[in-house]
Amino acid sequence: MSMARVEGLRIGDRYDIEQLMYKYCKAADMADVDTQADLFHEDCRVRYSGTAWIEGREALRASLRNAFTRYLQTSHAVTNITIEFQDTDYATAESLVTAWHRDAEGKEWTLHGRYIDSWKKDRHGWKMQTREILAAGAVNRDESSLNMIQRVAVSDER
Repeated sequence: MSMARVEGLRIGDRYDIEQLMYKYCKAADMADVDTQADLFHEDCRVRYSGTAWIEGREALRASLRNAFTRYLQTSHAVTNITIEFQDTDYATAESLVTAWHRDAEGKEWTLHGRYIDSWKKDRHGWKMQTREILAAGAVNRDESSLNMIQRVAVSDER
């Protein structure tokens, strides 16, 4: 493989973004609000479910704090990460997420879905600009508030 091809892959930037995605999941599972929120730009936009976007890092921090009071335990796994670079300091990423939750009453539910992210690099490194969760489905949870992945329907007609 030529050196130009290796440089074009932006392996260092890909590694950095992937590690930050893993750090997000670990922070979620450790109920580490500050680490999780600090992975986002000040002017971030996040939508976990429903139609409303969470606007700004401090609003996100408050939302995360609220979520952590509802769940005693979580386990997030992120896989199948794809990253595309639009320019030197901007990238989009998509990944699969499986997120298990247990509340104070022992009720459990699991989300299967995708993180749809945009990333922006500044003097502090890569941070998320936007994150949206699209659900493939959920176990033991009402899916009506989730933003579902829109699959192409395959018909029986040939």
